[in-house]
Amino acid sequence: MELFLNRLISEAETVKSLTRFRRRKGVSDLVVVLTLIAISIPIAMALQNWLGAQASRMNSYVTVPTLQGVVVGKSSGHDYSVIILKIRNTGDVTYDLSKANVSIILKNGTVLTNSTSDLHLSVAGSADLPPNHSSILSVKVEGVSLDEVKTVVINVGSSGGSTSLSINTE
Repeated sequence: MELFLNRLISEAETVKSLTRFRRRKGVSDLVVVLTLIAISIPIAMALQNWLGAQASRMNSYVTVPTLQGVVVGKSSGHDYSVIILKIRNTGDVTYDLSKANVSIILKNGTVLTNSTSDLHLSVAGSADLPPNHSSILSVKVEGVSLDEVKTVVINVGSSGGSTSLSINTE
């Protein structure tokens, strides 16, 4: 038994001396930290440059709406409702409001269009909407109360195509 204990103690001392030897031969913590910093700073700079380039490219993908609209007033009669809208052209093309298609989305999800229901659009003033100008539109819908109307959608044509404008009436 004593021989076994002596052998166990000598093995423990050998392991202890080996761990001391390994510590002396290893890389110091300071060198490891400095190496990691020296590697991470150029990587961070390269990543920052790449993200900056990506962000500047994203500006070309953002489209600014060329038409902006707001509800100016609402009125209702016995069996009809009228919504007055002001539309501003912030783009660089002229829009023809005389050929505009209007749709009304009700709160229950029903869509009314000027081709399928008693929905009328009238323009106050000129039907042409040049750049940086505003126009007043009147949308009259029969058989619908103002409380039921959620959104007015206007599709307006121009020489460059068509643009849709959605105006929340709530």
